[in-house]
Amino acid sequence: MLLYPDPILKRVCEPVDLRSGLALAEDLVDTMRAHPGCSGLAAPQVGEAVRVAVVDVSGRPTATAGNGLLVLVNPTVVARSESGELGREGCLSLPAILADVQRARRIVVTASVPGGTSTIWSQGFEARAVQHELDHLDGLLILDRAASAHAIHLR
Repeated sequence: MLLYPDPILKRVCEPVDLRSGLALAEDLVDTMRAHPGCSGLAAPQVGEAVRVAVVDVSGRPTATAGNGLLVLVNPTVVARSESGELGREGCLSLPAILADVQRARRIVVTASVPGGTSTIWSQGFEARAVQHELDHLDGLLILDRAASAHAIHLR
């Protein structure tokens, strides 16, 4: 697991072919599940600068809705609600801090799947988790999204 300030965490990731992306996603799921309380993980956090992330908010008390395990290969947000919501987020790559981050309440994401593209509708805590992981693919961390130094808290 890479920790900030590792430079790969600040890189914009490259698209990946589906087969390689799905293989990497298996490793990401295993790593995510090895960290209790973890709701998602992106490829750069394990040293791979490619556009792959996984999210699973199942069983999280803050998740009122969810799609189960999401495997996101070459994902793109295609729509988001205009109204946002401020919420506190943590990150495995920044284990000592939490940050208050503004996120859209609802999003629509497309991702590569065998045979084409899948469209995923997400809301609430799951939408927050997906946006967090997709930020990693664009080289952004919760530090970049915090409105001010007052929005950053020690764990």
